[in-house]
Amino acid sequence: MKRIQICADDYGFDAGVSLGILECIDAGRISATSCMVLSPDWREWSAALRDRVGMADYGLHLDLNEFAPYAPGRDLKAWIAASYLGQLQAAQVRTWVAQQLDAFESCMQMAPAYLDGHQHLHQLPAVRDAVLDSLTQRYGQACALRSTRSRSWRGLKAAVIAGLGEAALRRGARRAGLRMNQDFAGVYAFGPETVLSEFMATCLASLPDSGLLMIHPGQAGLGERPDAIRAARVRERAFWLSTEAGELLAVHGVQLGMSEDWPPA
Repeated sequence: MKRIQICADDYGFDAGVSLGILECIDAGRISATSCMVLSPDWREWSAALRDRVGMADYGLHLDLNEFAPYAPGRDLKAWIAASYLGQLQAAQVRTWVAQQLDAFESCMQMAPAYLDGHQHLHQLPAVRDAVLDSLTQRYGQACALRSTRSRSWRGLKAAVIAGLGEAALRRGARRAGLRMNQDFAGVYAFGPETVLSEFMATCLASLPDSGLLMIHPGQAGLGERPDAIRAARVRERAFWLSTEAGELLAVHGVQLGMSEDWPPA
């Protein structure tokens, strides 16, 4: 058997996403969810996670470009450019990280089990330094950190994501003694051409112990918020609640893992 964290990103995005993730937690199909604490729905939906403490890990999904008040005018590409051109002020980024950690703690009454980033922005220059400083100052070595490094080839998109700063983030995490997942999977184009049963089977087969599989389940939109990947979320929810998903976990010897399983970076 191997322990793999199956993590649903974007909890709090809206009711459809949050309800879909809660269904997957209740079904015992996932072992973590990453929380968007700047969402206007976060306080309401955090209560459901408090009712499920111990059923999964709950982490901070650091948000710079979705609900963040500093996001307007900067899309993903603009954030990447700003960070690599040295246009982000270190003190300001530390404030943003601290505010989101505060919001998580205030609602959950506990520290996050781990931190990752919406669209993986936590690994960018300036941002990663603020993340590493904040986590170590507040929690010592108790809060883990998501790595986007794939230990085998999982496509160009996955390679580009890791190339945006994973190596530098890992070096910083190693110096700080922080735990990180040992492999990362789940990146795809979100299109209907991906046969989820085949894709997830490949991910589960290739991930080692202490690996992480990122997923995005959700219910059909309930009218709250536009969402470019809603159709993919609905397909993922249907898959993870299916009998087939449970059979795949058994066939590949997967136990649901937690971030406490991860070794130091």
